Amino acid sequence: MHEDTIFAVASGAGRAAIAVMRISGPATGSVLRALAGRLPAPRRASLWRLRDADGAELDRALVLWLPGPGSYTGQDAAELHLHGGRAVIEGVAEALVALCRP
Repeated sequence: MHEDTIFAVASGAGRAAIAVMRISGPATGSVLRALAGRLPAPRRASLWRLRDADGAELDRALVLWLPGPGSYTGQDAAELHLHGGRAVIEGVAEALVALCRP
């Protein structure tokens, strides 16, 4: 089993109003807590302010917390439904890179 926590944009390539970013792995819960402040209710889409480590707001996004083993990967997973602008996607990705480092 892969032990890293990974993330990727799961929506299609190109420009769109919404970008879906998926996170999967053992640290998903702590990563989501760091971005959103706490874990949302499992398997319910809810609106959250996502913040980086310095507290700067990255986006207001729909967030889904999908605890394992009942997720699409069998591990803890999450989906972030972000605004699709490049700056938002890159800002969230940078925050995730910092949070997912071993």
